[in-house]
Amino acid sequence: MEILVIILLAVIAYMLWRIYRQRENEKIEIADKEADKEFEIEREQERKERFKDYPHLLGKLEGNWLDVFALDAENKLPLLKLAFMLMLPESVKMDLSEGSMKYDNLWSLTEELLEHLEKFHEGSVIEHEIAVCTYWQICATAVGELIKENPEIEGKKLEVEPYTNIKKIVDLFPKKSNHPAKEISFVDEKGVFPRKSKGSVYISGKMKAQGL
Repeated sequence: MEILVIILLAVIAYMLWRIYRQRENEKIEIADKEADKEFEIEREQERKERFKDYPHLLGKLEGNWLDVFALDAENKLPLLKLAFMLMLPESVKMDLSEGSMKYDNLWSLTEELLEHLEKFHEGSVIEHEIAVCTYWQICATAVGELIKENPEIEGKKLEVEPYTNIKKIVDLFPKKSNHPAKEISFVDEKGVFPRKSKGSVYISGKMKAQGL
């Protein structure tokens, strides 16, 4: 009888310990979640402070490219030159093809875009150039994969994302009051992307000043 009482007490003690342990684990889990939430809030505040000079880009660029190119800007690297150097290596690897011409034409459109943004959209020149650097980093990586398959690239392969994402850059920056009635377009009157472009004399002058 005494043994049964001891066993019963042991079972009760174990059950009570299980209940206690479960409650403690729940408290720890709640505390961890609250700590994680606080950490996320603190990290978000730190990022807002870190990137206060890039309000139009924070949380809107893919991956960690804002971190990368903002650091380049702080180190006084010429971002316009960097964007061109991101584009150029893959351009020279392509065989002459419709795809290669479209790829090169995307740079001409980039020059147009940068001039347009500076004249008619909010945001600093550095913000505009960081957005363009991000675009060309992603595009150069994508076209590099196409070149591995075949250096003679079909034009239609550059009529999709990420190449068409050049259109999204405009939406990052609100219009100034002097903005023309029509937004800059990257397609021609027939809807072909990218449309032919002669680039920008203004941006070409800035590139020349940077040794390009």
